[in-house]
Amino acid sequence: MEEQRIREIIREELIAHDERIKAETITIRVNDQTKATMLEVLKNMNRGVSGAN
Repeated sequence: MEEQRIREIIREELIAHDERIKAETITIRVNDQTKATMLEVLKNMNRGVSGAN
């Protein structure tokens, strides 16, 4: 392969890798937000149950 084509392939692979990392980071953030929301819901539910007594 010629050097220019090799450079293009490496560039494409680096861009694809960067996109995968960004997607994984977004997934982690969404999962963390979901966990925090669920924890808050559970806390509110417990408060509601405690307040009913």
